[in-house]
Amino acid sequence: MIPFVDIHTHHFSNREEVISLRSIDVNEYRMQNELINLRSTLGLHPWYLSTESSSNNLSLLEEKIADKTIYAIGECGLDKVVDVDYNLQIELFKSQILLSEKYKLPLIIHQVKAHDDIIKIKREVNPSQPWIIHGMRLKWAIAKEFLNAGMFLSFGHHLLNSESHLMDTFLQTPLDKIFLETDNSAIAIDDIFAKAAEIKSMKVQAMKEIVYQNFKTVFKK
Repeated sequence: MIPFVDIHTHHFSNREEVISLRSIDVNEYRMQNELINLRSTLGLHPWYLSTESSSNNLSLLEEKIADKTIYAIGECGLDKVVDVDYNLQIELFKSQILLSEKYKLPLIIHQVKAHDDIIKIKREVNPSQPWIIHGMRLKWAIAKEFLNAGMFLSFGHHLLNSESHLMDTFLQTPLDKIFLETDNSAIAIDDIFAKAAEIKSMKVQAMKEIVYQNFKTVFKK
């Protein structure tokens, strides 16, 4: 049976028919001291960065990566709207890129109004590991820039809002660059797959097969 793949979620899931990658921030991990299961991602989210904790948080992140207990680094990235020093965001994003390369793990990226900087950094670093832009809501012109820079795009519950620009972006995104996610919404991944399949004029089973193949390609699973 081909599973649904939820590439980025903040909720627990024990559904056998879903591969669900739960995103955990390092600060969250410290506070809850919860075990990271074999289907988690861990990173320093740009919303929760501080100069005081950055060194210790990077050390903890690398420790957990070395334990081989996580699937990817993230979510990490850049956000020009949040009230966190942008230079610090760039510094810690680059630090996580280095860890991604060192340990051969994909990056799951949060970005808000920072696509130019994300693309610039990727071209400067020229990483070998895959980058996934999560929570896609952008117009095709910007999404195309991410794709041209070799990134994957992950779409979530906003597809169900039938925003015309997002429908167009999803429709034009190549199938081999697509992931789907629930993020922090309460909408089932099944419903997101159903909407994605409808937009692409295909069966849900075909969409499951495509996303699962993309998952195996990126995560080597």
